[in-house]
Amino acid sequence: MRASELAITAVRVMTGGAPATAERRAAVRELVRGRLGGDPLGASALARLDEQPGEGPEGIVASVLNDALRADPDFAALLARALQAPQSPPPPAQPPNPAQPATRPRATTGPPPGHPPAPAAIPAGARVQVPAAADVRKIVLLGFPQMMLAYTLLYIATQNGAGSGIAILVLLVSAGLTGYGIWLGIDLLRQHIRSGALVAAVVFDMLVLLRVLLWLLDTARN
Repeated sequence: MRASELAITAVRVMTGGAPATAERRAAVRELVRGRLGGDPLGASALARLDEQPGEGPEGIVASVLNDALRADPDFAALLARALQAPQSPPPPAQPPNPAQPATRPRATTGPPPGHPPAPAAIPAGARVQVPAAADVRKIVLLGFPQMMLAYTLLYIATQNGAGSGIAILVLLVSAGLTGYGIWLGIDLLRQHIRSGALVAAVVFDMLVLLRVLLWLLDTARN
């Protein structure tokens, strides 16, 4: 199992999204919280999951846990063992009935009588999560609203006789903030966290970045 699949499965078991025994759930929760709780980023992700349980915070915890698993193979192996279902002991053999002749059991390929077949396992990586509204709002604010703020600052600076150097600096900062918003959106999409609003915010930020870069080139030429 890859680190990303292991992280998603562990978070689902820890939050009750996947079936598990109480002992197994407690062991996984202790390992995950013990590892991420000592890191500021991990502690912040766990606190957010505790305050607002949902697919968005679960995806953030899974992303931080994925990084920890990649960095520490021993921890990954320990978590994989904790996720393995405990083997149940075989049922005791029934003593033969002296009133009936012993018969040889027939070999069967299906499940034993009285036990339903086990459900097919669903790949952990196939689950697509919905981003948190705060993340989408941040990406949107780093696009067009931020560009309008930069335009307002440029207008005020021009009215007060500021040179082109100030304008170039403001545009560089605006381009950097927009690029950061695009990076945040692409990082969420790479973690299988997506929605129509998230995709639209990333595309709109790309258009805003293109406009700011053209504006910057025009200012530099003048």
